[in-house]
Amino acid sequence: MNGNIDSRSSTNGYYTGNAPIYRNNYTSSFAPNTPKIYFRNSYSPANHENIHLEENQKSNTLNRNRPYITNFQQIHQKRYSNIDEHGFENGESSSSSSSIAYYNRVYAQVRSNTPTSQHQNLSIPSTISKHSRPASPRSQSPILSLVPIVNHSASNSLKDDDDDPSLDYRQYTMDSLIQRLVPTDTYIPKQSFIYPMLLCSRMHIQPSILLNRLGSLTLSSVKHLTHDRAIRILKNFLYVLSQWTRTFPYDFRNTDTITQLEDIFKKLHSSEPNLQSETHYIHKKLLSKLKALENYEEYIRQINTKALNNISHKALTTDIINECPTPILFAQQLTHIELDRLKPIGAEELIQYFIMKLSSEEARAHPNRTFNSQTAKSSNNKSLEAVHDKKLTFCLETYVQWFNRLTSFVTTEIIKHTDRRLRKRLINYFIDAAYECLRLHNFNSMIGIIGGLNKQPVKRLRRSWEKVQLEKFEQLEQYTNVSKNFTNYRLILKSAVEDAEKNTWAVDKIVIPFTSIVVQDVYFIKTHSKDYTVEGGINLKKYYSMAKFISEDFVQCKQSKCSFERNDVIINYITTSPTFNENSLMLASFECEPPATSNEQEKLTMLQTTVNTSTSKSGI
Repeated sequence: MNGNIDSRSSTNGYYTGNAPIYRNNYTSSFAPNTPKIYFRNSYSPANHENIHLEENQKSNTLNRNRPYITNFQQIHQKRYSNIDEHGFENGESSSSSSSIAYYNRVYAQVRSNTPTSQHQNLSIPSTISKHSRPASPRSQSPILSLVPIVNHSASNSLKDDDDDPSLDYRQYTMDSLIQRLVPTDTYIPKQSFIYPMLLCSRMHIQPSILLNRLGSLTLSSVKHLTHDRAIRILKNFLYVLSQWTRTFPYDFRNTDTITQLEDIFKKLHSSEPNLQSETHYIHKKLLSKLKALENYEEYIRQINTKALNNISHKALTTDIINECPTPILFAQQLTHIELDRLKPIGAEELIQYFIMKLSSEEARAHPNRTFNSQTAKSSNNKSLEAVHDKKLTFCLETYVQWFNRLTSFVTTEIIKHTDRRLRKRLINYFIDAAYECLRLHNFNSMIGIIGGLNKQPVKRLRRSWEKVQLEKFEQLEQYTNVSKNFTNYRLILKSAVEDAEKNTWAVDKIVIPFTSIVVQDVYFIKTHSKDYTVEGGINLKKYYSMAKFISEDFVQCKQSKCSFERNDVIINYITTSPTFNENSLMLASFECEPPATSNEQEKLTMLQTTVNTSTSKSGI
């Protein structure tokens, strides 16, 4: 995985300056740990753990015979069943079972042990390394804040409209799908439709525009109705809004979207003052989630700033064993770091990234082309009609950069020492740590450590690899094997997920997937499924396919919780100690062991020339 992915200006967490930094024959002494001042931040990981608890708990199946719950703050007892968070397997869409087979096939193809010709030719995006890894399980559904109400006296049974939209219908327009989101007093859209619609419609329409249309249609529908019918519609509308703000709160970071939501609430208050407690609760929970996001982003900025300013003699001679004496403790602290960064990622970010990526690629391919509503209407190219969703978060990018940092951290910790015995000890230390990450099902850190050990500056050190636990290392390497679409990794991931589900995601039933493969699989579905049908309608099957994959293979893992103690001293060392750039790593490697081949000698000469040129330009 490389660190080119970027959205908002989040600083890279590793040194990339012109003048390479590496140790000049410094040796490290294994001094006892002494009290030290470490970087403490104001961000509390518990903020996001609490926020995503709702997203990862099982919800009650919608029961239309149950009265509407007016107390939004009523706490519902957790219930775990075979119903996933978004109702994909709750049996409510039996009429669409033949259609659902389509996206089940796409879903299965992503995991296929024998890649198709298309998959073999897949151009992996810059965010994804060749050592990509899979995703995770079925996500548990959140606690419902409210339950919709229907007018049972108005109809003995709900119409066909009550069912999910048929996936076989090939002429859906965005207007017709938005109409499906509009509730009445006898109809409320199911979660199994709300989630895919809110997640994937952003490929065709901005969330702010979607909210505007949804609000306008709903508020206009209550005109000229009796008071009782209007109240039922408005309460069902609040149910839809509560699902939106709970599941995709980052949509409301957009100024237009949050302004429209607040305007809708004001209109609801003016027509029905009794709804103020409900709207206030939704608004309060939403602002809490957005505040947690702000705190997290500030925490990341502080960490990255600290890392860039942490280049010192002491930082270059201290090693991880001094700071964290055992590989088991190191693996545990890595797991804390992983969960800190995994929980804030919104499911929509996985789609937004590729919307932006493909849009920028199209812009570069056609730099002189201008898009406007007139040209879009006159064009048969449906991609021109897409109003791209804007990505206003960098949680996904931050997670990618963390993986890159971990890989560089492992390599740097080994290479910065000239003492061969020390390097051997560190290599064995990281192998043991990776093995412990495997035991904890922290696959992202496990593969990051293996990637660091496999970097060329470490891999070429033949003498340093003598008497290393090669058998254990080779056992770990099998999970980065790309053959048959990462079969080994996917099998162990599936087993870990099933075990976590069996134990209802209890504490220490952790699953942290290798995010690169999650991103790769989303990219596969995004690019290998048509946005539109042959008839010109929106491909709803693609919506369901992407939503099913993301909820089952990514969102659910954010439920993971660990019981082992958090050590901020160790975490701050891992996240802020300086790491070498690629040139610095190779130069340090050649100091550890001189070039053994003519190619290595040429590489060293080239690097030395580059360093001298950079130094003279910078005036050092």
